[in-house]
Amino acid sequence: MKQEYEGRLKIVKIDHDANPQIIEKYKVYGLPALILFKNGQEVPGSRREGAINKAKFKDYIEPLLETSNVA
Repeated sequence: MKQEYEGRLKIVKIDHDANPQIIEKYKVYGLPALILFKNGQEVPGSRREGAINKAKFKDYIEPLLETSNVA
């Protein structure tokens, strides 16, 4: 999906076990977790935890990209 959203969204993957300080800082309780940031700040209402398929990801991300100008 990185290629599909190139230029609009940067997608990163963080290893939970190797980065417990990040998991604690952002209070991640469920995996996988999706959190959108803009200018280093979490976009309100963007947090989502738990697995989703590609269609649900699009339903989740498109409105946020349109309203938040996240990229």
